[in-house]
Amino acid sequence: MELDKIYQLMDKFEQSSLTSFEYRDQDFEIQMGKKGHNSKATTAASEPAPLPNQPVIDPTPVTPTPIANASAASVVEPTPTATVTSTAAATPTSIAPESTPEPEPAPTPEPAPVQVDPKECVTAPVVGIYYPAHSSEEAPYVKLGDHVSVGQQVGLIQAMQMMRPVVAKQAGTVKAFLVKNGEEVNFGQPLIQLIPDTPDDI
Repeated sequence: MELDKIYQLMDKFEQSSLTSFEYRDQDFEIQMGKKGHNSKATTAASEPAPLPNQPVIDPTPVTPTPIANASAASVVEPTPTATVTSTAAATPTSIAPESTPEPEPAPTPEPAPVQVDPKECVTAPVVGIYYPAHSSEEAPYVKLGDHVSVGQQVGLIQAMQMMRPVVAKQAGTVKAFLVKNGEEVNFGQPLIQLIPDTPDDI
């Protein structure tokens, strides 16, 4: 019988009104009695001798020693690490001086129109549309550098659905054309500038 059961029997015997108690089985025998009575509590354990191949069992109860949970004991709380970020000293940034806006170039004045002396030009005899040739498929009556004589036709003007010839009133060399093909002109407007042959022709 185990010791725990023996202790339990003893406690129950002490609490009971019995004066003596005896228990016996094949391998164990116990007798108990209370003081003040002519009986004596004796215990006799007839445990069989251990076999040669079996280890001897010590009847002394062994109090189990609690073993701490290895995993719990080995838990190490992480130590918070403070991260210190070093702030580099601000390097003064050199501020470039504001660039002075360059003054906008003054607009180039348009060249003043060349003053043409009407006495050196072939002028329009009527108001209409000027044509330097009889048609677009034909060559102009005169070109730059051509020499013209008095009364020579140098162009046409369309007026009132009619074609009026433009003739030179003086001899000279064609210097410049002052109007374009198909341009509307007024009466007396210079059409072709000439270089007179002699100043007396002006």
